[in-house]
Amino acid sequence: MREVGNGRYQLVRELGRGGMGVVWLGQDAVLGRDVAVKELLLPGNVPAAEQAVYQERVLREARIASRLTDPAVVAVYDLVKEDDQTFIVMELINAPTLDELVDLDGPLDVRAAATLASQLLNALQSAHESGVVHRDVKPGNVMVPARGTAKLTDFGIAQAVDDPKLTATGTLIGSPAYMSPERLAGGPASPAWDLWALGATLFYATEGFGAFDRPTTSATILAVMSERPQPRRVSGPLGELITGLLEPDPQRRLGVEQAHRLIERALATGPQHEVVSLGAAPPPAPAPPVQVPPRRRRPVGVIMSATLVPLFLIGALVSLYITVFKPMFTTWGLTGPASTAAMQPVLTLGPEGDIKGDGLRAFHKDCLTWTPRKDAPEIRSQDDVGCYAEHETELLDTVLANTETEKDVPYPGADELTKIGGTACTRTFLSFAVLGEDKEKTLRYWVVIPTAEAWKVKTENGYRRSSRVIHCFVGKADGSKLTEPIMKP
Repeated sequence: MREVGNGRYQLVRELGRGGMGVVWLGQDAVLGRDVAVKELLLPGNVPAAEQAVYQERVLREARIASRLTDPAVVAVYDLVKEDDQTFIVMELINAPTLDELVDLDGPLDVRAAATLASQLLNALQSAHESGVVHRDVKPGNVMVPARGTAKLTDFGIAQAVDDPKLTATGTLIGSPAYMSPERLAGGPASPAWDLWALGATLFYATEGFGAFDRPTTSATILAVMSERPQPRRVSGPLGELITGLLEPDPQRRLGVEQAHRLIERALATGPQHEVVSLGAAPPPAPAPPVQVPPRRRRPVGVIMSATLVPLFLIGALVSLYITVFKPMFTTWGLTGPASTAAMQPVLTLGPEGDIKGDGLRAFHKDCLTWTPRKDAPEIRSQDDVGCYAEHETELLDTVLANTETEKDVPYPGADELTKIGGTACTRTFLSFAVLGEDKEKTLRYWVVIPTAEAWKVKTENGYRRSSRVIHCFVGKADGSKLTEPIMKP
């Protein structure tokens, strides 16, 4: 068993490993408590001449982080330098990370997500007031105990890697899917970086997948630079919070005070019976047992991860976006065909529409025993089933046709909404997100647009709302039942 700190800390076993170090379960022999000990590992391509600079920056930032007292910050207890190696002794949190929690239990409900948002925003505000920009806010760095506050780990540590003195390394350490557009473009560090990453983290928490996760690093970076994701499961103040934090322009991005106000509204308007605890999902409704393949499990504890991204690749991609892709996204951010042979006739939703009702309810599992058709009923709670249960359709995509959902905006017309929805749904249908080969022959998809009456703003319980979402669904071309997901998880 290894010992560090003149024998004070015993390293019992490894908890996690990533691009910036190894985290050990440690025992503090003096205070008799378990701790997490992070052994920092230099990236392999850091020149010897820069290693001392790196080490000093890490130590300085860790000292700053140790002075942060917010309950949502993982506490730093001690710093140990031994044999040219650096160890950071931290509070041990026996809890899953946010990505583990969502992976095992599914997305958070509105109340739980708003509570999480409040805790993380307080932690970031405390750090920013102390001059620390986290730079690596992501689900893997958020720990969610069954009771008590969530914890944000790795404060001040990721910042050391981006020091201008270390540009010779030629790499950027972090997770591109949680890096703001201005950061990828090489802008100066600012608290706005963390706020954008918080928005991406909350999107993951409520949707169950990363807004910008793509199969390759280059595709991920291009998605961050060019796409404007819209939450599908949440709307109202929480949806406004997420989209506002993900605003590409840092000057227009939500600030801390605006974010706090939206969180307060989300907590005030959420159902009062919802469980507030972040560590447990609400009990599921009874359903017939189905065989679900085992989900990927990861070790519970302090997990460290990082992606090494060549700076020249980022620069090339950003340049490509500015000169080629950005002009293509000037209108609705959409390109490509507006339909394929697999697309069914467009349906309208709302008063005087093909499907009656003011809007389709939120989906929890995305798989439905319901098919869009003329005079179809609205989706009921019993229609919302697991994707490994027998089902008819899956939610293919949603498109927010207008972000001003509380303002009176002229109805753009059925033809324009058909073009917007058809282009977006077709692009998703043809993408890697839909599994299977020869999709245009084996699958079919529907586009459901709001009617002019549903588009109008209505006041309910003191809040102004409207239906301006276009829904897309996908199912088997022959109408047969599905027993596994069509959409890539």
